[in-house]
Amino acid sequence: MANQLPETQQLRQRRLPAAQLTFEAYWLVSRHPLAYAGQVVALAALAIVAQAFVSILVDGFTADVGPPWRPVAEVATYAGTAVTILLLGGTAIFVSCQRAIVLGQPPALRDALRLRRSDFPVLRALCVYWLIVHLVPTLVAQTNNLAQSLPLDWFPQSPYVIVNFAFYWGWVLAAAPLVVLSLPIVLFEAAAAPLAEARRRLDGNGGRLLAASGIALAPLGGMEVAMYELQQGGWVPFDPAQDPLGLLNFLFFSAVQNLTSFSIILLMSALVAAAYLRLSPRFEPIYRVFD
Repeated sequence: MANQLPETQQLRQRRLPAAQLTFEAYWLVSRHPLAYAGQVVALAALAIVAQAFVSILVDGFTADVGPPWRPVAEVATYAGTAVTILLLGGTAIFVSCQRAIVLGQPPALRDALRLRRSDFPVLRALCVYWLIVHLVPTLVAQTNNLAQSLPLDWFPQSPYVIVNFAFYWGWVLAAAPLVVLSLPIVLFEAAAAPLAEARRRLDGNGGRLLAASGIALAPLGGMEVAMYELQQGGWVPFDPAQDPLGLLNFLFFSAVQNLTSFSIILLMSALVAAAYLRLSPRFEPIYRVFD
C-alpha cells in the first residue's frame, strides 16, 4: 500500500494529554453528528436482523437437542455472529472516521455499508487486534454466560454485571494501547511491521492512552452496565401480556446493545485518530488545534 501522507522530519516524542485527548475525540465525532448517527443506526439495525435470523436458525436446528449442546450452540453462534458483525461494521466505521479526521474526507452513511478492496488490510489488522485484545475477555464473558445454564463447577462464575464489565473492559483497555496504533498505520502508511512501529511510536504513552480511553468509555460504559443490570433484574420495557413471545423486548435490548457497541467503536476510532495525529511526525507541525 502506498503511503498516503506527506513526509516530514522526525520530531521528538510528545506526551499525550489524556483528558484533552478524550475531549478531542468527542469533539471530532460531534463535527459530523448526522453522518455518524446514521452509520451507527444502520449497522445496529443490520446486526439486529442478523442476530435474530441466526437465533431462529439455531432454535430450529437444536429443538430436539438437550443440554449441554443446546446452550453451547446458542452461546457460540450468538457470540460468533456478534463478533463477525462488529468486525465488519467496525472496520467500515473505523476507516470512515479515520479518513474524516486524518484526511478531511467527510463521512457518509454509505461508508458504513461497504468495504472497498483497499480496506481489506485494515480488516485483517482489526482481526489481529481483536485476537490480541478481545479474545480472552470474550471467552471469559461467554463462559460466564454459559455457566448460568450449565453446571460448570470449575469456572469462577460471577453473577454481578459490574464485575464482569470491569474485567472485560479492564483487560481491553490495558491491552489495546500496545497494538491499537497499528490500525491507522496500516490504513495510511506503508510500514513493513505495523505492530512494531505502533509500539515504537507509542513510546511511553501507553498509560496515558489507557487513561484517555477509560475516560472516554465511562459515559457509554455506565449506560451499558445500567442496561444489563435492569435486564438481569427482570425489568422489561414491554409488558409480557402485550409481548407474549418476547420479541419486542428482544428487539429493544438488542438495539440498545448494538447501538452502544457501535457508538463505542466510533468514539474509540476518533480517539485513536487523535492520538495517531499527535504521535506521527508527519502530522505534528499541523495538528495543533487544541494546543
